[in-house]
Amino acid sequence: MSAGESSETLERHKKQMSQSYWALVWWRFKRSRTAIGGAIIVFLSFFIGALFAEFFAPYHVNRQSDYVEARPQWPHFVDQDGRFHLRPFVYGLKEEIDPKLFKRTYTVDTSKQYPIYFFVRGEPYKLLGLIPASIHLFGTDPDDPEAHVFVFGTDRLGRDIFSRIIYGARLSLLLGLVGQALTLIFGATLGAISGYYGGGVDMFIQRTTEFLQAFPREPILMALAAIIPDTWNPIWIYFGLTIILAFVYWGGLCRQVRGLVLSIREREFVLAAQSFGASDGRLLFRHLIPNAMSHIIVIATTMVPGMIQSEAFLGFLGLGLRPPLTSWGVLMNEVSNVRAIRFHPWLLFPVPFILISLLGFNMLGDGLRDAIDPYSSR
Repeated sequence: MSAGESSETLERHKKQMSQSYWALVWWRFKRSRTAIGGAIIVFLSFFIGALFAEFFAPYHVNRQSDYVEARPQWPHFVDQDGRFHLRPFVYGLKEEIDPKLFKRTYTVDTSKQYPIYFFVRGEPYKLLGLIPASIHLFGTDPDDPEAHVFVFGTDRLGRDIFSRIIYGARLSLLLGLVGQALTLIFGATLGAISGYYGGGVDMFIQRTTEFLQAFPREPILMALAAIIPDTWNPIWIYFGLTIILAFVYWGGLCRQVRGLVLSIREREFVLAAQSFGASDGRLLFRHLIPNAMSHIIVIATTMVPGMIQSEAFLGFLGLGLRPPLTSWGVLMNEVSNVRAIRFHPWLLFPVPFILISLLGFNMLGDGLRDAIDPYSSR
């Protein structure tokens, strides 16, 4: 290393040392392309799916049409005669019946073209559940009753799959976040108590976590989800599934928080607080847990994808959320048989959205893990 490079490195380290801890974390985080990419994916997932699904979806989640299990309509700019159109359009669909398979199929009807308009007026809705609106990001001519655009095709009830994927993101992502919030509350609290008190309390909590982790995660999720009665209200089923996911996942977080607290409880500021007569509750919730919070956030971020994946897995088996609720797991349940995959492969379109969401959370978690220790040489 040359003298110029050495002095430049020294100046950079001096600048880092003069900044606050969170400023250093942010500086380290924004230098990571992986972390920024994951943050963008997560932000867009919640922005599009969780907050403004009604605006981005061209149709209501349960709107049925006469086009049952119709193939996707891909947007075009060039028609069959080779003419270029500034406005994208889709061709119509023509229904046919296969006399051998007794199956309804759809072929492209090039005689019908439906232009795609942006910021078009469509079905009314309430933005964020409060603001009445009727503008959608894209759609066909609202004055033409025959015009339709099914970018990802339709399901067995004639519902637009693209719209259902956007709406499904809301419940799947929120279930992951709510479940992770419960996991944080139980896992962080019990982990801090276990690490701080030690002795019999530590023994009881850690043996409980080991007992839960001794079972394979998928079978225990299936067993607990199967207990939820079908007669329950869908909202109660949603909260029941959230509690089950938190119950299964809290053990891993508890053990990691315990290890962090064991390393923090002997530091000078904790001993000073004890010497001034601080209560155990104050030590736990004002000193120990806040000082471990940066690591807890990283751990929680990396656990969210597992919850989303578990919801999709249970939904695929028919043990997760149930209609009329719509989530990615509910959509995956519609492709749980070979016939659907063989004749209607477009029903698998939710899979890429699930994978991209999981990838975004993993990238964000990896970036946070690296940024949380800004003084490291990496």
